[in-house]
Amino acid sequence: MNGNYEQALRDCQIELDSIQQWIDSNKLHSNVRYLTSYAVIKACGTIEYVFKQVVYDYLSDGANNEAKNFLNKNIVEASFNPSPGQMYKILEKINSLWKVNFEKKIGGTNQKGQLKSLVDLRNSFAHGSTITASINDVIAYYKAGVLILKELDVVMRSST
Repeated sequence: MNGNYEQALRDCQIELDSIQQWIDSNKLHSNVRYLTSYAVIKACGTIEYVFKQVVYDYLSDGANNEAKNFLNKNIVEASFNPSPGQMYKILEKINSLWKVNFEKKIGGTNQKGQLKSLVDLRNSFAHGSTITASINDVIAYYKAGVLILKELDVVMRSST
């Protein structure tokens, strides 16, 4: 995986760890709820950003400007949740073998369900519900998403 994306993932992990430390020291503070909600948005948004960029970078390498523009508008600027199901759909549109291999890599794993839980939390919060998960849950879900992104990178690179 590109070093910039690894850095984005590390930066998010550092921020989540900092939030966790603050929450652990201030368990009864009224800001715990807000920080946990922020952590959900930050974690899920980072997974989405890295997913889009990994796909874009792989496909745009060596492409002409028109193809890069198309990919930018349809991958990078598109709005979608980074759930395993959405990832499958995008990979299917690009290369059905990627989808199959990726599905085999993460199918039946705890990480797949944990990433879906993170996306579900973000959607619930976006539609007005209160986040009921703990910061520890959010961090575990985020780490699962990072592992899934690493598997995606392996699948895409192994097809060349």
